[in-house]
Amino acid sequence: MQQVADTGIPNGTCTDAVTGDVKTVPNGTLSVAAPGKGNLRVYVPNGPGKIGSDGPYLK
Repeated sequence: MQQVADTGIPNGTCTDAVTGDVKTVPNGTLSVAAPGKGNLRVYVPNGPGKIGSDGPYLK
């Protein structure tokens, strides 16, 4: 499984708008797993959570 990291992110909580997953950002770095192909992650600082309903393309 591959790890992906980005820097320059404001410290605090980021929520993935696709899955609802919540990550804590320490030291300005957000790191997430990137399993498989065709996966999308959209982490939003202080985001409201998952948008949309589960279906054939969003789980």
